[in-house]
Amino acid sequence: MIVPAKSEESAWMFMKPFTWEMWMATGAMLIYTMFIVWFLEHRSNPEFEGTWKTQIGTAMWFTCSSLFFAHRENVQNNFTRVVVIVWLFVSLVLTSSYTASLSSMLTVNKLKVNVTDIEFLKRNNLKVGCDGDSFVRNYLVDVLQFKSENIKTINSQDNYIGEFEKKHIAAAFLELPYEKVFINNYCKKFSATTPTYRFGGLGFMFHKGSPIAMDFSKAILTLSENGALKDLEEKWFAPSPECSTSVTDNRTERLRLHSFWGLYIISGATSTICFFLFIIKIIKDQYRSNTSPRNNSIWSKAIRLARFIYQGQQINFAIDQTRPQLPEIVGRGSPRWKYSSPDAAKNHEAASSEAADVEMLYIPGG
Repeated sequence: MIVPAKSEESAWMFMKPFTWEMWMATGAMLIYTMFIVWFLEHRSNPEFEGTWKTQIGTAMWFTCSSLFFAHRENVQNNFTRVVVIVWLFVSLVLTSSYTASLSSMLTVNKLKVNVTDIEFLKRNNLKVGCDGDSFVRNYLVDVLQFKSENIKTINSQDNYIGEFEKKHIAAAFLELPYEKVFINNYCKKFSATTPTYRFGGLGFMFHKGSPIAMDFSKAILTLSENGALKDLEEKWFAPSPECSTSVTDNRTERLRLHSFWGLYIISGATSTICFFLFIIKIIKDQYRSNTSPRNNSIWSKAIRLARFIYQGQQINFAIDQTRPQLPEIVGRGSPRWKYSSPDAAKNHEAASSEAADVEMLYIPGG
């Protein structure tokens, strides 16, 4: 079956190497890796410090530029180095596969056909063409169940082009040798679709009892067995050079997620393991630095731990009740103090001396 075909061109061709599941998984892994790199580096790396917008922008730029190996930011954490090494390997595989697939799509001329099968023709009551002096018409009516009024007889191969251009027929049914010759001459405008119905082939007639009939049959059988007929077919019906780069495929082979899910699992697992190991490490550091016993609520401990994880600073919320508080002394020792009586002056000197003793007692322990 021969049908009209158009070259497949699209402004979104660069999106076709990956399926939408592949794009979604790649974007999710990119964001997850960006978060892990930011979390591991923002506490100690000056290049990842700043406001929230600056930190997110730096982490996003680092992760996206690593796809093209153009990142310049230095990483200081060993856990980050492990995450980045695995991510760079994933990026190498993804970019190489994407480049190869896109190059193949742009190099090979994809032909897009509107008619895909015989049922489409019968369901939409479309007309088809065939040779008038062959058995194809009877085969279309008796076997393929086409309506007789939807079959148009065309006497010459050159007339098929005009019938297609005038929209008189939607498809043409030709015998296989004629189909190959037609496609070889008009491969840029037409395409042969599957399935192909094969028959016994051409027959030869001899007089009854002819002595050469048996020899002729043996010779044809020998040519078929030793591959000579196949070689002749490839020689006489070989596609022209301009047709060798034309491929008809309604389902473009795109890179799917099932071919790369192993890479995503390795990258995600590595990032997750490094994340938890880093959390365990900084929790241990926080408890080691918190040497004085505290009697805080669970909420205060959780807030202090969260701030320590984010900022790397220990923050104490509770006040040690075992240590007596210093009384607030306003204007002690001020030369502007005015006394109303000698007794008031003596009381002030005694209070100042006692406050100084208290300060000397607790300053070393503070």
